Amino acid sequence: MTDRPHVPRVTRLLAGLLASLSLVAVSSCSDGSLLANDPGAEPAPSSSRPPATTAEPDDAGPPSNEPGGRAGGVGAGDPYYPTLGNEGYDVERYELDFTVDGADLAAVVTIDAVATADLDSFNLDFTAFTIDDVRVDGVPAPHRLDGEELVVDPYALLDAGDSFSVAVTYHGPPLAPVDPVLGRVGWQRSDGVTFTSSEPYGAHLWFPSNDHPSDKAAFRFRLTVPEGITAVASGTLTSRDTAAGRTTWVWDHLDPMPTYATALAIGELELIEGEGPNGIDIRHAFAPSLSAAAAAAFADTGTMITDLEGLFGPYPFDSYGALVLDADLGYAMENQTLALFDRSIVDGSFRASRTKVHELAHHWFGNWVSPATWQDIWLNEGFATYAEELWLERVVAGYDVDAEMRAVARRPFGPIGDPGPDNLFGQSSYWRGALTMHALRRTVGDAAFFQTLRAWVDRFGGDDATTGDFVALASEVAGADVAPLIDAWLNSPQMPELP
Repeated sequence: MTDRPHVPRVTRLLAGLLASLSLVAVSSCSDGSLLANDPGAEPAPSSSRPPATTAEPDDAGPPSNEPGGRAGGVGAGDPYYPTLGNEGYDVERYELDFTVDGADLAAVVTIDAVATADLDSFNLDFTAFTIDDVRVDGVPAPHRLDGEELVVDPYALLDAGDSFSVAVTYHGPPLAPVDPVLGRVGWQRSDGVTFTSSEPYGAHLWFPSNDHPSDKAAFRFRLTVPEGITAVASGTLTSRDTAAGRTTWVWDHLDPMPTYATALAIGELELIEGEGPNGIDIRHAFAPSLSAAAAAAFADTGTMITDLEGLFGPYPFDSYGALVLDADLGYAMENQTLALFDRSIVDGSFRASRTKVHELAHHWFGNWVSPATWQDIWLNEGFATYAEELWLERVVAGYDVDAEMRAVARRPFGPIGDPGPDNLFGQSSYWRGALTMHALRRTVGDAAFFQTLRAWVDRFGGDDATTGDFVALASEVAGADVAPLIDAWLNSPQMPELP
């Protein structure tokens, strides 16, 4: 490591701020009007996505004058998505300040983070909006887009342990790609409603982030929309103010949330608010055309939360609700505290009840305890699928989980220990994952099995965990090595026999 003279960071920041004053002097035209890249200017409208560009020196602020750091690594080490996430810092909080009008988004996203290494630059996962300004601790920072990475070069070196803030101002129409396997990912529009569904990699398509479940953070959403339009997001509504024909909705979510589970919806929606068990804030957002049917379908939300609390322990968050669109999405999504459903959820079917349980169960398994890598997807989907069976066993007299699982086991499901990115959400992740849970339960007995589930939530809640973590915990609780059992169910080419 190269030695460098120690200068207190506050001194370095003051130097950067003084140096940046020269930018203010040249940031207005001869007629006194603001340049388009001035942070005080209204963002210019954009109808198409620009190519990735490098900021001009005058836009970026003073260059770094400190040696001794390193570039933050690209990627969090995920075997399936090697460029998702970034090394060198941990995010503590995101503040998303969005103005949404039609297809365009004008945004300021502020990220509070802590450096985990000495950094002279770092990356954010992001894609090519028009970027108007990037600042680190208030100081303009050189930056460039490199594919789906926003590379930021702060004026003052970030020492390991430093808290810092980066603010990115940008505008343009969000990207809504169609994945050949997953369909649309990220920022979407259907039934006249803008909404997000970002698993596994869609969050950075609409806000700069450390877009990997291994780095969870608190969120605040400040959403400004035309008056008469409803804007909902993860968390609890803390304010709603209307002025000059626009309404600003502020939603706070203080608990750690993986970026892929961030919920946002803007459109003509009916907001239904109430209180659930233990003071949980219940709030739903329904398409007006489905409001009566959706209210009936989700009347049992509080009871369902209580049922799952009896299995897994206290519900982890302060709020829960459903976003129901009058659309054919073909899927549901466990967006944190605001699960997403299409119109099929109101049909009163047995399948719809299972789907509601599945997405709610994800709030323990996936949202509260998140996968350390996407290879661990069975920890989400297998757990939530088996939760459906456990719920049915709890609420339906005479329901025989063992008989149901043995019937499921007659179907061929491939290995899930390494499903590959194209099979993350294949049926094997769900049902062979559930069979793995049932095989463990049959082997260790109900007492140890349910103790393991509760210990999993208690020990790793608010964080991420791996398959290895689960195997170690299950072995600890059972007092016996269950690794061979779980390994066979996850990785054997042929499914083992249920115990």
